[in-house]
Amino acid sequence: MNNMQLGKLGEDTVQSYLEQKGYKILCRNYRCRGGEIDIIASKGADLHFIEVKTRNGSLFGHPAESVTKEKKKHIKAAISSYLSQWPGSLWKAAPMQMDVVEVEINHLENV
Repeated sequence: MNNMQLGKLGEDTVQSYLEQKGYKILCRNYRCRGGEIDIIASKGADLHFIEVKTRNGSLFGHPAESVTKEKKKHIKAAISSYLSQWPGSLWKAAPMQMDVVEVEINHLENV
């Protein structure tokens, strides 16, 4: 499985998980010039911008550790771009947050 396939598997898994927790998925893989957001979802009146980090093993640390200040800057730029598409929208007054969901796949064979 390559990195793109692993990332898609992680995002699919997180989408199902969030839906089971009552989140409504508004958009996946929103891309703009400034950055990218894996999942945009709402729960109640809150708007969530979700970064999904999937790792196969723990050799490079926990998945969330790869969300650097630079990555957060790109996510914030993408959030601004996304919100600008909805002029006069109620979303601009909604409570918002940026979340990170980690997915770790550790397959230990023949133990």
